[in-house]
Amino acid sequence: MFSRRVVVSLRFAFPRQPDAASRALLYQTRRTFATPGRPRNVVGEPSKPVKRAVKKSVAKAASADSPAKEGNEVRKRKAAEKPATVKKPAAKRVLKPKVLVELSEEQKAAKEARSIKSKEAKALRLERAKIVELKKVALSPPKIPQAGAYTVFAAEKSRNNEQLHQKGPGGAERLAQSARANAAAWKECTPADVEHYNHLAHTRREAAQAAYKQWVEGYTPEEIQNANRARLILKRKRNKKGSHTWSQIHDERAVKRPLTTFAQFNVNRQASGDFTNIRLPDRTRLIAQEWKALDQEEKDKYNTLYAEERKRYSEEHEKVHGHLPPSYQEHPEVAATAAAAA
Repeated sequence: MFSRRVVVSLRFAFPRQPDAASRALLYQTRRTFATPGRPRNVVGEPSKPVKRAVKKSVAKAASADSPAKEGNEVRKRKAAEKPATVKKPAAKRVLKPKVLVELSEEQKAAKEARSIKSKEAKALRLERAKIVELKKVALSPPKIPQAGAYTVFAAEKSRNNEQLHQKGPGGAERLAQSARANAAAWKECTPADVEHYNHLAHTRREAAQAAYKQWVEGYTPEEIQNANRARLILKRKRNKKGSHTWSQIHDERAVKRPLTTFAQFNVNRQASGDFTNIRLPDRTRLIAQEWKALDQEEKDKYNTLYAEERKRYSEEHEKVHGHLPPSYQEHPEVAATAAAAA
């Protein structure tokens, strides 16, 4: 009996303890709710949310006998029975009549003086603004030095004179001494030295003239013409104490104005040589007397020349500036006369 038991116990082996991997699979959390299945080809990808149709509750309209609707009707009825408030019209502002204060003679004189002073100040501001605009139009051409040989020589000596450039009192005396020394040194120059400084002065003048011409050609003939007009106005307005002369800008492209009949007669008589060694006022008076005594046939010759000059002037002006002269535009009969002369 004892041996049989032993045999039976040996036939049934004790269960083995599961390893770590098996324990992890055994104790893994499992879902207890149903989920839709996924095909094998998407295993490992994140699952997509499932949309479910949910019916929204629709508010039911209140019935005619509901207490809410009855309350609304009562409020509407009370609002309709309430009388509307009437706004009172705003009172109109009554303007008080102005009381005129009688001014004394001194107050009237002071008021008149203030008015005159204000008008003068306004006119002065307008005049200054006009001058500023004229200066902009007038342009600033480069200067052409008119220095001769001695000026170039004196400038060279002054640059090399260290005492002349010293600062401090006695500057006027040093300048006078330098001028006397330069004059004495110039007298001692040889003809070759004088020729050298003549050449320097001539070369510098030619370079300045070339720069001046290049500057002028940088503007259109119309701009140079407007600049000369502005310079003429500024010359008339300039202060006598001012040093700026506002000379005209020389432009080789400018169209030469036509000469009048008497001007052409005057030019011809001046070039004849009959008035040599006669002063200019006397010469002009004699030529004017000859013009008055001239018969009409001779005057008509100069009138024909004047018409030809006007035609030439209008054609050249239109070619250079792109339009007829202002005098021809303001007076069309002048242009018609010039065209008829053609």
